[in-house]
Amino acid sequence: MYALEPDRIYAHLALRNNADAMERLHRFLRTMQRSADQVDWFTHEDAVRVSQEVERWQGDESLPQWKYRQPVVFTRFAREGSLEDDPVYVNRPTDTPLPNLRQILGYFPAATPHHTPEMDAASGMTCWPAMFLASVHGCPHACVYCGAGSRGKAMVVALNVQEYLQHGIRPVLEDNPWQKCFLMMGSADIGTLEPEYGLFEDYLNLLAEYEDRYGYCHTNGDNVDWAAGLTRRDRLIFVWSLCSNEAAALLEPCAPSASSRIDAMARLDDLGVPVRVKLKPVLPVRGWRESYGRCIEDLLARAQPETLGFASLIWMDYDGLCRTFATDQLDPEFVEAARLAQDEMRGSRHGPFPHATREVMYRF
Repeated sequence: MYALEPDRIYAHLALRNNADAMERLHRFLRTMQRSADQVDWFTHEDAVRVSQEVERWQGDESLPQWKYRQPVVFTRFAREGSLEDDPVYVNRPTDTPLPNLRQILGYFPAATPHHTPEMDAASGMTCWPAMFLASVHGCPHACVYCGAGSRGKAMVVALNVQEYLQHGIRPVLEDNPWQKCFLMMGSADIGTLEPEYGLFEDYLNLLAEYEDRYGYCHTNGDNVDWAAGLTRRDRLIFVWSLCSNEAAALLEPCAPSASSRIDAMARLDDLGVPVRVKLKPVLPVRGWRESYGRCIEDLLARAQPETLGFASLIWMDYDGLCRTFATDQLDPEFVEAARLAQDEMRGSRHGPFPHATREVMYRF
């Protein structure tokens, strides 16, 4: 697991009645070098207070790996009831920001649909449809393009894993026989929490009960050695987001370098675990051709990715580009193309760069 140093640790009182969850909690605490008496135990009715307190957390971005200090909230996957009927949620104060209240209360959807034909038709995209799974919300990498990244206020982790798998995930597997590979992610990089979390051991064992189901871990980290101890790592696929070293410093300030990620891929190659790579998002830093050329050469020299994809920086308009980055650090031709295409790209999820400019990047 990453060397997390959370400023505060919270835990839902319901966890005390679940031996499986408590075992996982104690593994986390040991690695974080914290004791049980340093945990703020909260009742379900007190979840609003927890949400309000984590909203006030301010990370010191001058520190290395500053996002490792964000609060961690341990909760349980709610097997019964719904968010809309929960009186704590219904009666929440409407004038106070309450980040993560849904997750703190335990309402992680067992699965969410992504890229259904209807969704892609509405957004102008084309991608494989899939049901995504999640039991964690929040991430230590502080990626500037992710809502749970640099702007996230806490990591919320559901610990009743066996209940989550049996009552949440098993029905998803059986109701969607067309899907063969299942992503366990949400707004999180769950691989950074292993082996203490122990989710993937039980998740892959569940998948192995079915003839042709596989789980994949999507990461931009380098914490992979836990895969060696898995009972069914034959059901595991690793998918990376990879930036060049220079781009990663701007995009993902608390994530490992590209070189460290490639080292991790090589270790998985030795274990026989499939590795797939997406150069995503490609940020056109000054000298991006040389920067990404070095990254691609390093990747193909030291790792054996089954697939290699790529996608430009997207998800923002020109104003968002200027708010997120010091534009003098970017290729001036790309910045100017985004400025001139503001009207063309307004409302597009593929902004800020127009198609012709992205084509230059893709052809390279």
